[in-house]
Amino acid sequence: MTYVSVVTLVAYGLLIAVLVAVAVKDWRTRRIPNGMVGLLGLLWVVWRCVLGFAGKHMGLGFWSTLLSPAPEVLGRIGLPIYGVSLSGGVLGALVLGGGMLVLSAAYELVTKRESFGGGDIKLMAVIGLFLGWERGLVCLLVACVLSVGYALVAAARSPRDDQPEGPRDPFLARTMPFAPFIAAGTVVAFLF
Repeated sequence: MTYVSVVTLVAYGLLIAVLVAVAVKDWRTRRIPNGMVGLLGLLWVVWRCVLGFAGKHMGLGFWSTLLSPAPEVLGRIGLPIYGVSLSGGVLGALVLGGGMLVLSAAYELVTKRESFGGGDIKLMAVIGLFLGWERGLVCLLVACVLSVGYALVAAARSPRDDQPEGPRDPFLARTMPFAPFIAAGTVVAFLF
């Protein structure tokens, strides 16, 4: 495994660790702090710069390594995680963050009901930096399917009007956090 592969694997590990913390925070408070999203953005910038310096050290050139796709990691054990180029990451952030913003605004305009929060939109934009737009869309699809599935199961388990009151699912008592499903979708997208 090369130095740049190790750096990439560490960056992906830190991404997952911070995503777990974001998911827990969103689950408990229904908020995604800007600082945590900013930390993920900073991690991406530092990772891309370290890749550039590693490429310069290896004789490949700073800019060519900075702009090139990150190396594939874990390919030897059968779980290839393909890297995204700098431009692919920026495009992923624009497609995911911008797409969610437009869809959320349109939904809220039509239904007059709240949709995705700003934290969810910013988190998906940052995830797009790491995954690119193609795997980012896989992440978003998995997150949406998991969240809808959870909501359906929770609604089926909740007491109906004709039944005596029982404990309601606290997860659905207020707005539903989306970050736990984004985290799960990110793991699936890495392996896709």
